[in-house]
Amino acid sequence: TAFPGGIGYASTWNPGLIRQVASAIGTEMRAVGAHQGLAPVLDVAWDPRWGRVEETQGEDPYLAASIGTAYVVGLQSEGIIATPKHFAGHGFSEGGRNIAPVHTPTREFAEVFLFPFEVAVKIGRARSIMNAYHEIDGIPCAASWDLLTGILRQEWGFDGMVVSDYRSIGMLATEHGVAADKMEAAIQALEAGVDVELPQTDTYGEPLHRAVTEGRLSETVLDRAVGRV
Repeated sequence: TAFPGGIGYASTWNPGLIRQVASAIGTEMRAVGAHQGLAPVLDVAWDPRWGRVEETQGEDPYLAASIGTAYVVGLQSEGIIATPKHFAGHGFSEGGRNIAPVHTPTREFAEVFLFPFEVAVKIGRARSIMNAYHEIDGIPCAASWDLLTGILRQEWGFDGMVVSDYRSIGMLATEHGVAADKMEAAIQALEAGVDVELPQTDTYGEPLHRAVTEGRLSETVLDRAVGRV
């Protein structure tokens, strides 16, 4: 079934149909042994220069929230964990460049870029969230306690797991320069609230093991992340 006028038109999109599509995707994922889907993209596209605009639901935060939440509900109805991404503001980067800093006032950030995620968490009951690559006011999302714990868990009541965008934890050292090495990057991300490293174990492997054995990271913080998974 096609979407009349395209999926980006608020007057024609069908949340029931989106749930059905996501449910069908979930059924196929379960058939091949998958347990988690790294979707939907809830970035609000406010800069057409950004190279991932075609992955989004457009420039309207309400539309993104509605479509995204319907997708979350449909996917999770088949036992597949949904992962709204990229938390948050990824679609409004400086110069439209991927991973570049995001500059947005607090109110605009909350009402536009956080809103779709808030709805997906509170109404859709998303079981996972993926952090974004960029930094906001000098703090990378992968190391932001305020974003991943203060807002997501304490304000919104999210009790699922946070997974990293691919290699974003290591980027705390290699791209953002807020960590001296992989071990420090792992400590910052885990303490901020990133529970799982994707696409494979890197900073959360041997560097994280050393952080615990050397007393740089509390086992309680590690146990918390493991418990969420």
